[in-house]
Amino acid sequence: MKLLMIVVDSNHQADVEKILEHHNVPGYTELPNVLGKGQTGRKSGNRAFPGSSTLYFTAVDGDICKTLCVDLKDLNDRAGKEEGLFAFALEAETVI
Repeated sequence: MKLLMIVVDSNHQADVEKILEHHNVPGYTELPNVLGKGQTGRKSGNRAFPGSSTLYFTAVDGDICKTLCVDLKDLNDRAGKEEGLFAFALEAETVI
């Protein structure tokens, strides 16, 4: 099982949710209005550094994770790297 963490510019929140739904992901956690600084610059939700990101967590089978990542990469290619879409997959096991 993989824990997939997706960070995306909030402008593409709906696009990521469509991808998750397309792959029948049974559930995910969404953290909207995430602020911080990264490769695409600072996002503080103010005039000096406008915008925010949305952070998603989902636990999925390894094969589903691979196909999800293909679609996320396609979205990243279409949106442009400056839009800030990143995905990280970590090994996960259910403990409770």
